[in-house]
Amino acid sequence: MGQLGLWWQRRRVAPADAPLPEIPQGAGPLLLVQVALEARAAFAQVQRRLMRGRPDLRILDAGDPAPAAAETLMQAGPAALLLLGSDLPAALIQAAARRDLPIFLAEGRFGPEDLGWALRASARRALLRQMRAVLVTDPASHSVVLRMGVDRRRATMTGPVAEIRDPLPCSEAERSTLAQLLRGRHAWLAASVPPAEEQAVLAAHHAALAQSHRALLFMAPRDPDRIDPLADEIEASGLVVARRSMDEDPTVEVQVMLTDGPTEMGLWYRLAPVTYLGGTLSGDDAAARHPFEPAALGSAIVHGPHTERHATEWQQLGGAGAARQVNSAEDLAAAIAELSQPDLIATLASNAWTVSTGGADVTMRICAPVLDAIGKAKP
Repeated sequence: MGQLGLWWQRRRVAPADAPLPEIPQGAGPLLLVQVALEARAAFAQVQRRLMRGRPDLRILDAGDPAPAAAETLMQAGPAALLLLGSDLPAALIQAAARRDLPIFLAEGRFGPEDLGWALRASARRALLRQMRAVLVTDPASHSVVLRMGVDRRRATMTGPVAEIRDPLPCSEAERSTLAQLLRGRHAWLAASVPPAEEQAVLAAHHAALAQSHRALLFMAPRDPDRIDPLADEIEASGLVVARRSMDEDPTVEVQVMLTDGPTEMGLWYRLAPVTYLGGTLSGDDAAARHPFEPAALGSAIVHGPHTERHATEWQQLGGAGAARQVNSAEDLAAAIAELSQPDLIATLASNAWTVSTGGADVTMRICAPVLDAIGKAKP
């Protein structure tokens, strides 16, 4: 069935004199890659890491060529083939296998449909067995590829290539000065808060004050024009407010510090052990911040159910127990009050930091065997 499925996938007719694709110039080894649509973002990071490890490497995206074109590509003398994503280009894989090229698949995602006996599933099983290494993103995919016949020694669950984001900068002198003012106080940040969530955030802070009467809220309105009217509303409710826009400090009597909207976020993430990311409770996520921003700076994350804007990253954080989801204003208040406990904050923050920086580790695990194989390729 596998061979019949392969024939079915290869039945496209290509011109006998298919032209050789433009090969990158240089004397370094040639790596053929094929990148599935869902792996395009991952490819950018993988490519950067490969080039750091082998600056003379020539990388050619081979796409999904017809059989004649795949054979023509082999005439360029590639050192290896790297597939990113779950596409299995039959002609390219078979042409590489006939020349004993090392073939690697990374960022693989496989499901129950790959376990059937239809021609397509049979062909995919046969192709997957040609791989030197199969690196998949999740435990379910790992289980599937083993059932597809991949040798257990060649199948590895790495997790996905998460986006690597540089930590947002801040003035260290400013951070140090404010940290001295905050010593011993429980602080939390509500970032990029839309008007629809302002009252929910303030109610959550009242819950935090009930747990710790010295609690401090850093509140970053999504719209900077809301700072002054919001200050008036908060003061009318009986809370003491300071405004960054007026160079006021979060002194001991201050309960809410209004920041300059979306500016200086690197400073507030560093000062606040807990961050609520605005827009995720009401679904008003037009200016939703990336969840890896606070994660990379050691701030535990609370969010609402609306995570469409950065769905992949939120899924990674949720799966690792690295964020607390709330579904209502009441849930937000309960979560913020509970997260005044340092041990709970530390666990969430540690897990979030691991996820936000894990993309570098996964990228390394993908690139290391490829670079090793290229280094051993015959000139």
